[in-house]
Formats: sequence, structure tokens, C-alpha cells
Amino acid sequence: MAKAVLFDLDGVLVDTYDLWFHLINTVARRLGCPPVPAEVYRPTFGQGLEADIDRFYPGFTVDQIRAQYDLYYDAHLVHLKAIEGAAAALRSIALPKAVITNSPTGAARLALRKVNLEGYFQTVVGSDQVAASKPAPDEVFEACRRLGVTPAEALVVGDSRFDEGAAKAAGAPFVWFRSFAELKI
Repeated sequence: MAKAVLFDLDGVLVDTYDLWFHLINTVARRLGCPPVPAEVYRPTFGQGLEADIDRFYPGFTVDQIRAQYDLYYDAHLVHLKAIEGAAAALRSIALPKAVITNSPTGAARLALRKVNLEGYFQTVVGSDQVAASKPAPDEVFEACRRLGVTPAEALVVGDSRFDEGAAKAAGAPFVWFRSFAELKI
């Protein structure tokens, strides 16, 4: 029986696919890197910052790219949408909840605030608060520590292989997210 629920952000709570596509291309343009076509971006959606650097911004550091994302994220919020049914589902879950995301914490909180979901979570763990992004288990471990549960007691809800990999590496049960109408907790 789960004692807490850890939600991925992008694709589970908020639809940020277009936001990140445009943000990644803005940063690439500003840094003089090649544009990222949709067919190249699609399979990378949800990967960690380190993987973004390897794929889109070779030669730049984590701190440099994080700073670029922080600088331009707000301008791309026009592309943000809440996932249908999120607020009602979150209200119905009585367990402590956290967000674990490969987005920087400030960007994640801003996205949650914009779609009125921030108040449902006891904590938000972004990629800037841990040593390694998902699929590493660091975000799961940190969220569990903050909520006072073990990974085995926390259900991870995600929509990508990165989320599944983090849950598996941490020893936490994992549920693939398809919609809130289908989510059983």
C-alpha cells in the first residue's frame, strides 16, 4: 500500500511538450547551436538536462544551460496547458504528494502555479536540487526523504522511460500515466 505519490510534471500534470520544444530551440538559437527539428525533439522529450546538453548543446555546461532555461522559460508559458482532470484527481488523493521533474524547480513551481496545481503538493523536487536527473533515482530518493517515506512506500506516476527508470533504480513501484480518468491509486 502506497504512503505517498510522486508525480512527474511534464506530460502528467501539465502539457509542456510545445513549451519545451520552443524553449530548446530558443536556447539553441541564442547559443549558436543548430535548430532542433520536431522529429529529433520528439523522442527526447522528458530527458534530463545532461542529455539535452549531449544532444542539443555540446560543449556547454549544466550551469550554462540551466541558466538559459531559467532565463527564457517564462516567455514560453503561453504553450503550457494543464492535463485534463488533474485538479480533481489530485483533490481525491489523500496521500502526501510530490512532484519529481527533470525541469528546474523554479520552472516547475511556476508551471504548477500557472495551472493552479501547486497547492496539492507537499514538495517539488527539480533537477537542480539533485546530483543527477531521471532516469537516475536521485529525485525519487529526495522526494521520499522530504515526505518521510521509503521508495518502496512511494508510488511513482510517470509517462516516460526516464520516469520508469528512476522508479526502478530507486526501488519504487511505478504506474504508467495515460490519463487521470484511467489512473488508479
